[in-house]
Amino acid sequence: MQRHRVLVLFVLGIIATLGVISIAQGGRSFGAEMDLIQDEIKESFVYEPYIPPAEEPPEIYPQASPMLYLIEYNYEPYEEEYEEEIEEYKEYEYEPCTLVTITISAAGDTTLGGDPRGSNFFIREWERNDRDYSFFFREVRHIFEESDLSIVNLEGPLTYATVYRENRQWIFRGPPRFAEILSAGAIDVVTLANNHTRDFLDRGYRDTIEALEAVGVARFGNGYNLIKEVNGIYVGMFGLSIWGDWRENRDSITRAINDLNNRGAQLIIAYFHWGVELATVPSHYQRVMGRFTIDSGAHLVLGAHPHVLQGIEVHNGRNIVYSLANFSFGGNNNPADHHTMIFQQTFTFDNGVLVNTNDTNIIPAFISSERDRNNFQPIIAEGEDAERILERVRVYSERLNQ
Repeated sequence: MQRHRVLVLFVLGIIATLGVISIAQGGRSFGAEMDLIQDEIKESFVYEPYIPPAEEPPEIYPQASPMLYLIEYNYEPYEEEYEEEIEEYKEYEYEPCTLVTITISAAGDTTLGGDPRGSNFFIREWERNDRDYSFFFREVRHIFEESDLSIVNLEGPLTYATVYRENRQWIFRGPPRFAEILSAGAIDVVTLANNHTRDFLDRGYRDTIEALEAVGVARFGNGYNLIKEVNGIYVGMFGLSIWGDWRENRDSITRAINDLNNRGAQLIIAYFHWGVELATVPSHYQRVMGRFTIDSGAHLVLGAHPHVLQGIEVHNGRNIVYSLANFSFGGNNNPADHHTMIFQQTFTFDNGVLVNTNDTNIIPAFISSERDRNNFQPIIAEGEDAERILERVRVYSERLNQ
């Protein structure tokens, strides 16, 4: 009991103490204080009622099938668009090109050998250079090789025949194996229309043709008209020796051009042996016959025999090259005039039809790679030498085209 009284007194003491504190704080009761504390707690924590979120509407993102997705968003199938692009690309990519060009390179008198009655320096030069067939055209071969068609005048037969024409100041001959000089030099075609081609009569002429055929070099001239396909274009060539404005020469030119046209030639080249030796101005008949040949349908006229350069006349937009001078010429041990040239012209065809252009190039050259003698090895001129040769051709040509 005594313990209970003590405990009761202790509780009453605490209550009295709290009452005193309450009175000291303005007379607020303990219960009122507790209510105040609860209000402050409520103000610091705002409780909002929980509202569960609404359910998402179904089918916002289509789930049915890929095809429904494509239809809903109006997409076009990728494969169809790709096929259309390919068709347009094919039509553009494979449009055929109709332009074709042919570059002709032509040089002058080429005698592979010499007069068998004399020293025949050409053969001696061949032996001095280890009998190398490529020696003579070595310095100019790249020009002929890069061209589409290369032509020279082969002046003299390639034969072992011994019977020759009498009462001639000069006769020329080389062994048949010298045809390899032409093939080694990238020469495609030769004309045999000149005043030395039959020095050893018909036997020598036939031997020459056989020697050329053996190395794959084509030939034309003296009534034999050649058509050669070059870059898909049929190039016709004919050659004649012409010594005057005669009816038979005009008839021969007309027949040759008609023959080539009837056989489908799209480009016609004439190579004439004409004029006066050592004359730098073409004879009157050369000019008349050259113009007649152009008017009759030839697209280019080349010339040789004077052994020196002559000018180039432009007639009705087409070229007449009156003299290409000597080239690898064994017929003269050391001529006074070493100047020569390689004439180039590029012809353009559009869908098989010749375009009217005059795209020409003159390559100045010397007949020998040595100045003090003739070693029969043509070489390209450079620097002041080249300018001097080009100026000669320019002056000679200017006189013809006034």
